Amino acid sequence: MNENKILIIFFLLSLTVLFAQDAKNREAQKLFIKIEEGLNSGSIDKFSGYFNNRSYLSLLNGTSGYFSSNQSYYVIKDFLSVYKPISFKFTNIVIDTGNPFAAGTLKFNNNGIRGTAAVFITLTNINDEWCLSQITIN
Repeated sequence: MNENKILIIFFLLSLTVLFAQDAKNREAQKLFIKIEEGLNSGSIDKFSGYFNNRSYLSLLNGTSGYFSSNQSYYVIKDFLSVYKPISFKFTNIVIDTGNPFAAGTLKFNNNGIRGTAAVFITLTNINDEWCLSQITIN
């Protein structure tokens, strides 16, 4: 009888862990959708609340380094005001890892000249919340 109780407890704990991981994966997926919508429309406000206190940015205009959440907001906002998005779409999203990441292609207009840039974004979990830890647009 004790073995059955142990098996039941183990099974219930396993389910709890699986449901918690599934919820974290859904939250990461939702954040990637917000980022995609924001980059597609040039509206950083859709995802700016998720910047980490120390996010790494590397941009096509030569800007790179670690920035506070407030600095990240303005750096990305300024970048998107020069490299005006025409469209953005993630082509690859991996959420079933400790640090989910996604890659996509940004089509933009810079002074009447169209261009494309590869985008790579990484999330990290801080205090049980997903945060943007890296944005690369090159």
